[in-house]
Amino acid sequence: MQPKIRLVARITGIKGFCRAGHKVGEEFDVSLYEGGDWSSPERKSTKAPPMCCHLYYALFPYIAVLQYNGELPWLEDKDLFRMNCPDPKNCVSVEIRRIRG
Repeated sequence: MQPKIRLVARITGIKGFCRAGHKVGEEFDVSLYEGGDWSSPERKSTKAPPMCCHLYYALFPYIAVLQYNGELPWLEDKDLFRMNCPDPKNCVSVEIRRIRG
């Protein structure tokens, strides 16, 4: 049986002005399945979190890797991923924590 995996995104910094209104410290559950249960045939999908669609779209490939217990080889901590939004002028920094349990 695979472990349940929850993914939590947290805004860690903003340079410029975030047009979506995000604030430093704001957190979102970005897990793809309710309760983090991705291995059960009865799993239920979650809805997209209330975050900027451009940021979520940029994060989604990494969210999918982490949700399915994959690894990003360049990370020292395999359960913590950091990235910036695609707007270079008004940059929002975010981290995703994988919580196994």
